[in-house]
Amino acid sequence: MKLITTVKGLINEIASLNDIEKSIRDRKVVIINYDGKEPGGKGYRTIEPVCVGRSKGGNNMVLRAWDIEGASHTASIGEKPLPGWRLFRVDKIFTYKLTSDTFNRPRPNYNPNGDNSMSSVILNAKF
Repeated sequence: MKLITTVKGLINEIASLNDIEKSIRDRKVVIINYDGKEPGGKGYRTIEPVCVGRSKGGNNMVLRAWDIEGASHTASIGEKPLPGWRLFRVDKIFTYKLTSDTFNRPRPNYNPNGDNSMSSVILNAKF
């Protein structure tokens, strides 16, 4: 019985489009485990998801989010990654766990019209 409960918990944590859309609509902070291949790109991150759609390059499902903290190869001071905008491939998100925390304001350089890195936008946050 414990194994079934554990497996159900893991299945519920995997990123689904419904979960991503809900987190964007409800402006929920999310903790993800991401499989970035670049050095420092793999690991847990705390994010504010704001836009989901299809990438221009590979037509992959992608998520634009403000990376509050966690693993990052994009920008850092020493060992500490800096907060900033990141684009995540949805198929590389191992876990997607909503928290009880919310965000109510857009971060600097938020694009209310969508995302220039996407060929199509499925959902963009409204502030």
